[in-house]
Amino acid sequence: MPTSSPWPGAAPPQPGGGRLYVVAGPILEQPPASPYFILAAEEDGDFAAQLYRGRVTLPELRAFLSRCRITRGALVDDQQYVATDEEVPVLAVLDDWCERPGPPPLPYLDDIGAFMPASAPLYVTAEAHAAAQREPEQFSTAWVCDECGEAEDAGVFFWTAHRGPLVRVCFLIHNDAGVWTCRLHPFEFAKETA
Repeated sequence: MPTSSPWPGAAPPQPGGGRLYVVAGPILEQPPASPYFILAAEEDGDFAAQLYRGRVTLPELRAFLSRCRITRGALVDDQQYVATDEEVPVLAVLDDWCERPGPPPLPYLDDIGAFMPASAPLYVTAEAHAAAQREPEQFSTAWVCDECGEAEDAGVFFWTAHRGPLVRVCFLIHNDAGVWTCRLHPFEFAKETA
């Protein structure tokens, strides 16, 4: 389930009980493909800087996600606000899904250093792939664009956990110039390379 992650500020109640969140960060040129948003507190704004520097551990990620909410909503008023109805804790959703059957495993394509979960490749370095196969559970930088050279310009970060003979990607952040596309349990892959 893809999500877009704005950094909301104030959340005044709306008529009918909904909430309106201010979107902070890069201006979105177009609405995201998904109607799901991860809402983070304004006080957690430093999380992105720490993430880009590779300083976020799995416990720190879980602490951050424990303060976030996932919601179905829409961008309104020239995409400056997210209008929402119901919000659910992100970590509760992730932990519940960890125990459920996962999607079919995907092969790692060594020749391009990527998985192909949809029509576009999801780049993961050979080192990040090997670390995920080796470590029972971890959160790490999976890829940084070689051309850009900086994770804040373009990068992929993932939380992986072993599940029997497979490695499940529990949570994935794909950063494109400060605009995050997050995926909850997008795919699994083999723990052993064939």
